[in-house]
Amino acid sequence: MSLNIDTQSIPRYLTAGMLGAVLLLLATTIVFFFSRLYDDTSRLEELHVDVVEAQKKRLTHELNSLHDYIRFTSTQAEMELEQQSKEVVDLAYHLAHSLYQQNQQRLTEAQLKTQIIEALRGPRFFSGRGYYFIDDMAGQCILLPTAPDLEGSSLLDNRDDTGHYIMRGLIDVVEQSETHSGYSRYRWYAPDYPDQMRNKIAYVRLFEPYGWIIGAGDYLYQFENDLKEIALTRIRSLRFGDNGYFSVLDREGNVLYAPKSSAQFPVHVDNIPSKMERDVVHKVLAVAEQGGGFVQYDWFTPNTDEPRIARKLSLVQNVDEWGWVLVAGVYPEEIEAVYRDLVLRQKENDRRDFIKLVIALSVIGAGVLVCAWLYGSWLKRLFYAYQKSIETQQSKIEGDAKALRIASRVFDTASEGIIVTNPDNQIVAVNRSFTAITGYQEEEVVGRSPSILSSGKHTREFYDSMWRVLQDEGRWAGEIWNRTKSGAVYPEQLSIAVSRDEDGNVVNYIATFSDVSDQKKAEEQLRYMADYDELTGLPNRRHLMAQVARLINEVDQGELHQFHLLFMDLDRFKVINDSLGHWVGDKVLQEIAQRLRQDVVDIDMIGRLGGDEFVILLREQPEVTESAGTYAQRLIQVVAEAIKDKDFDLVVTPSIGIASYPDDGADFGALLSSADAALYHAKSQGRNNYQFYRRDLNAKASRRLLMESALRMALERDELELYYQPQYNLLDRSIVGCEALLRWKHDGQFISPAEFIPLAEDSGLILSIGDWVLEEGCRQGAEWLKQGFDLPCVAINVSPVQFREGFFETVMDILERTGFPASHLELELTESTLMNDVNRAQQLLSSFRAIGVRTALDDFGTGYSSLAYLKKFSLDKLKIDRAFIDGLPDDSDDNAITASILDVARHLSLETIAEGVETEAQLNFLGAYGCDQVQGFYFSKPLTSQDFVRLLHKVH
Repeated sequence: MSLNIDTQSIPRYLTAGMLGAVLLLLATTIVFFFSRLYDDTSRLEELHVDVVEAQKKRLTHELNSLHDYIRFTSTQAEMELEQQSKEVVDLAYHLAHSLYQQNQQRLTEAQLKTQIIEALRGPRFFSGRGYYFIDDMAGQCILLPTAPDLEGSSLLDNRDDTGHYIMRGLIDVVEQSETHSGYSRYRWYAPDYPDQMRNKIAYVRLFEPYGWIIGAGDYLYQFENDLKEIALTRIRSLRFGDNGYFSVLDREGNVLYAPKSSAQFPVHVDNIPSKMERDVVHKVLAVAEQGGGFVQYDWFTPNTDEPRIARKLSLVQNVDEWGWVLVAGVYPEEIEAVYRDLVLRQKENDRRDFIKLVIALSVIGAGVLVCAWLYGSWLKRLFYAYQKSIETQQSKIEGDAKALRIASRVFDTASEGIIVTNPDNQIVAVNRSFTAITGYQEEEVVGRSPSILSSGKHTREFYDSMWRVLQDEGRWAGEIWNRTKSGAVYPEQLSIAVSRDEDGNVVNYIATFSDVSDQKKAEEQLRYMADYDELTGLPNRRHLMAQVARLINEVDQGELHQFHLLFMDLDRFKVINDSLGHWVGDKVLQEIAQRLRQDVVDIDMIGRLGGDEFVILLREQPEVTESAGTYAQRLIQVVAEAIKDKDFDLVVTPSIGIASYPDDGADFGALLSSADAALYHAKSQGRNNYQFYRRDLNAKASRRLLMESALRMALERDELELYYQPQYNLLDRSIVGCEALLRWKHDGQFISPAEFIPLAEDSGLILSIGDWVLEEGCRQGAEWLKQGFDLPCVAINVSPVQFREGFFETVMDILERTGFPASHLELELTESTLMNDVNRAQQLLSSFRAIGVRTALDDFGTGYSSLAYLKKFSLDKLKIDRAFIDGLPDDSDDNAITASILDVARHLSLETIAEGVETEAQLNFLGAYGCDQVQGFYFSKPLTSQDFVRLLHKVH
């Protein structure tokens, strides 16, 4: 079959082909659309199955988490009871000890004993069940609040139902323990089971002054009941998702908690009014009897105004530790509604997509046909133009010939040498500049390899690399050394390009080059000027820095042990310049440089920084026996020789500072700075000597010494002063206290506490300064109370150095001397202070609480911030650091941290105060999350005592 090809048939063929392509595209698209529709339906069904399975997995996860919590709580019951018993007994011990210390000289022994007994008779704990008892080492009962008729009688022979002697067991614990304290386990009649004995745990501790045994304890089952109630309280608040919650039953059929139930809890299943609810409970108990599992039943839906019954999917799980049955459930109808909505939306989307597809295909088909008609018309015009283009080819060829003649003239007249070789790298042509540069005539080199110009300075690897780049990239450029016909070697800038035909085959290699000898000489001169001093010819600072970098690298690589930088200048050189003129000074510098080059050997480099400053770099090598000090002494001798000239006769001496790498600096600047400090130390020692760098030579050390000396005199000179920043109740904006802040004014200027407090701690001055701050704050607080101001709290910061043995006695003495009530004093302690010695910190905090002194944890959240230790300490307040307040309420991290701290404090029954409050927005955020108190520039800056009194007058 033959086709008639002309300007009329080609457009028709093109239109028919495009129409066929459009029909094929239409059929393919429709098949793809219905295939996708089927896939969408299958995915929705799979999604429904996956969601139901995900609900079951979530129920399992939520119930396992709750079960783990209950299991953990159960296992911790005995341990928690022991810990709490110890805490309350330790508190009673410290109270008794404090009363004994305060009153042993004032009261008779009988009066003091009575005071201690009565102080411990009233307190109750463990939900009102707990009380303190006191016995002596002979078994006599001293205090028994639940049976005062037994006080004064002997309980030595009391036994429980196992035959255990209770009192003797308590005495054995105290006698056998190194700390004279410990735990005792026995059985005794329980208040709610008067005819039965139950397990009881008690903690006892010996009160040495009177040989008393102070103790307290609780029944284990009652403590477990408390934990069960805590667990139920938590379960009532737990939710997962919108409608997910937990229910709790026990094995005897009692419903302990079930949301939306009509019954009052706890209630037995048979006493539930609603038959539907009774049936559900029986169904759940039946599943629990079989070991637990999933169950479905009808139940009330939560979060609705009108009560409604819906199908519910629940998971039942047994809690063997407490005989409980846990139930967690969700409502599948919520997922079903979402699924049905997804199906309807998918069908609607498919309908719209089909309509869009039909419209799009119609538009595309019409567009393709129009394009085919337009393209056919254009192709017809193209055929007509083709003939015309053939006619223009001849004229173009003639133009190319003319261009070749011009290129030939450029080739011959170019200032750069040009070599053209064939694919075998044989020279086929050179220009006139080639002859001028190399000395070779064209007829001498045609047919030969360009290697006749090789200087011998480059290796075979160099040329191999050149050819690889040339073959891969089609060009190569760089510097190369070549040889002229006369044998002279010269540098040239060479560029080689590959010329290829239409098939990519190499036709020629074209090289252009120029002699850069003059340029090289100029560059060498510039390089010398950049690296060497013009006056002396010695290496300059730039050159020295580069050499130091190389030496540092050698030391770091282990090739060199160390090196020394000797910094030398000429003593009183300025006098020579000023009196004899700079030209004499220049001659002196040139002479010194010449001596250093000639007379001092075995050095790495001698350089001049400028003026009369010289630097000598000295390697420390095993084969070099002379030390840096010996070299420095030789330099001094060489320089100090008389300088004789026809115009003058002078003697100059040097001073030298020595720094070593790596000990005295990590780079050139640091080493030079260290050597400079040593140099000036040498000058201070009389000049004409050398000194090694020492770390105490820097200005910071000098300032530190001066500041320490001034700080030692600060108390005597009355330079210390307390400022007071008011603290406000966040609810009614009333002043509830103040924080005492130390200020030091020296020589008319305030020194930052961040600068002198660490210095005081390092030097030990913080002890005397801290005692002064504590006494001055208490004295001022007592004075304000006498003036009639009701100021509940004066907060004073305590340094870790102060928080030591004897600090409690110091506080007691200051309170006694100043007459300031202990209940008005608040001590602010940092986390690191408490963690230095946890046991001692616990004892001190308990002692302070016993006498009424309040304690606050300062900067909470910036240190350890561990809830584990926070529970152990007898604290009254948490102070939130300003680092978290600054970002409120815009910084999400600061928001979360601050809210968490406030929540922790609330659960631990601790007051909270935020420092650094400066904006209304910060204040509103803290108020919304339950912060108790605030301080900061929003209300007031720290004030002098006089200004603080004026503020108190204003608010009162």
